Amino acid sequence: MTGYPTLIKYKQYREYEAARIAASDAMMALLAGAQLATHLLQLTEGSDQLLPAVFPNVAHIRRFNLRSDAARRLLDNADGHLGAMGVPYALALHEDYLKSCIFLLEQAGLVAPRTSERSRLATQHDIIATASNETFSAVPRSQIDTLRLMRNCLIHAGGRADNALVTQVAGWTTDAANQWMKVAKRSPRTLQVGDVVEFGHGEMIVALAVTKTLDRQVNVMLQKTLPRDVWSDMVAAELAEQSPSLVRSSTASRKVKGLAKQFYSPLALTEQELAASIAKLT
Repeated sequence: MTGYPTLIKYKQYREYEAARIAASDAMMALLAGAQLATHLLQLTEGSDQLLPAVFPNVAHIRRFNLRSDAARRLLDNADGHLGAMGVPYALALHEDYLKSCIFLLEQAGLVAPRTSERSRLATQHDIIATASNETFSAVPRSQIDTLRLMRNCLIHAGGRADNALVTQVAGWTTDAANQWMKVAKRSPRTLQVGDVVEFGHGEMIVALAVTKTLDRQVNVMLQKTLPRDVWSDMVAAELAEQSPSLVRSSTASRKVKGLAKQFYSPLALTEQELAASIAKLT
C-alpha cells in the first residue's frame, strides 16, 4: 500500500487513539491488578475469615465474599474472562472508528449514501479499500477477521467454534500463523467445530496490535483518497468548534494555519485552501 509516510491526526482520529489507549491501559491494569491481588492474598493464606472482614475498607469487597484461598483461585483464572471481555471491547472501538471513516468517504461522494449506517466489521475494511483503490496488508487483515469470528462465536455460539471460524484459520498463511503464535503464544488453528474458543492476555494483545496497525493503514488510505477541500474543511470545522468567534476574527488565518501544521502536516494544506474553508463558515 502506498501513501503518505506520516499520519493525519484529525480530530476523530485523535479521539479514537485516546479511547484505544485508555482501553489498552485499562485491560492491562485489570490483568496486573488480578495478579497483584493474588500476590497480596498470599499474606492471608490459611485464614478462615472472609475478605470483607480482612479488607473492610475496600470498595465493593462484600460482592467478593470469599475466603482468601477461593478468591485466589478465581483471580488466577481471571485472564480468560478478561480476554473474553477485552477482545470484543477493542473490536467495538475499531468498528466505530471505521464507521466514522466510511462516513467521511460518503461525504466526499466516494461510497454510496448511508453506507456507514449499514456497514459492520465484516464489510468495513472492504468498503474502505474499494473506495481508496488500495489493499490492506494480508496478515493483519486475516487476523482481524479471525478475531471477529472468535468474538461472534463467543456471543452467538456459546463460546464454541463454528464452521466459519474453523474455515478461516484453516486458510491462514504461514506468516499469519507464525505472527499470531508469536504474540498470543497459542493458536486457534487447532480448533474443530464445537471446541471452546479460548481468550486471554495473548488474544487481547493481538486485538490491540492488529487494530492499531489497520487504523494506521486506513489513515494513509484516507490521506490519498479524500479530496483536499474535505481535509481543509475539517481543519476549519475544528477551529470553529474550539472557538466559534475565531472564525470571523482577524486571527482566523493564523490560527487555522497553526492547527493545520500541528495535526494535518502531511497534507501541506495551502493558505488559499484553508482560507476558502474558513470562508464557508462565515
